[in-house]
Amino acid sequence: MASDPHNNFLQKYIAIIDRKTGAVLLLCLTITYVCYLYDFHYNLNVTLFSIAVIFPLVFTIREAFKKRDSVIKLLSRFKSSLNATYYCFANNDKLSAESKRFVAEHLNSVSRIFMDSLRGDRYDQQAVRDQLNEVFEFVNENRDAISNGVSMKIIRFLKDVDESIENTVGLKMHGTPISLRAYCLVFIYVFPFVFIPTLVNDLAASSSLVVYCLAMIHGFILISLYNVQDAMEDPFDQVGLDDIKLEEFHFEKRGKLFDTPQGQTAP
Repeated sequence: MASDPHNNFLQKYIAIIDRKTGAVLLLCLTITYVCYLYDFHYNLNVTLFSIAVIFPLVFTIREAFKKRDSVIKLLSRFKSSLNATYYCFANNDKLSAESKRFVAEHLNSVSRIFMDSLRGDRYDQQAVRDQLNEVFEFVNENRDAISNGVSMKIIRFLKDVDESIENTVGLKMHGTPISLRAYCLVFIYVFPFVFIPTLVNDLAASSSLVVYCLAMIHGFILISLYNVQDAMEDPFDQVGLDDIKLEEFHFEKRGKLFDTPQGQTAP
């Protein structure tokens, strides 16, 4: 049974709401209640403290977006290099359909192993290198059918593929500083203790309901920003709204080309 696209869309939006969100909102409610119960409040300028929370949050979100953009460029280079490698063989009328199939299967394997590793599987570096080496060895063994110029192009494209993979895996493994994200989370939990008594003092003439709402809104905004950054930290899990659509960069060639009679150029 097909899933409802509207439900899926809604689920992605509420993906940033988790147990941390509930904990922060409960903390805001509790501190506000305690402040009114014991008439506890003070007049404190929380601007500096707010900057101490907001600045690292904005920094980590910006760095996560920069990382995502870098990965998109690397994945585009990865797929275009595989395509270029493939067509170097596909447009060679001296190679049989079986030879072209052999190359395509190994290039498909490279893409599949790489995409699976980005989705969460362990990256098997040796398996990728073995597949690329098979293509390289094929080129060396068919020098009579592949000219030196084309061979050099293929080697350069394979080098680009390897570099794109290694750089992307490196970005996946090394994200924004873990210590900075931990700092942000600690200060988000500390913020209500500093901010809410000041809010109670500044809005003493206002309804307590207003104070409760404002306290929860501030807490919700901060923890939601943190969750947005946390979701962008892994743009490959296909959960968040801003995740990279990996299928768009998956290389897979099969079918018509292999039926092209030897001696004719594939369209």
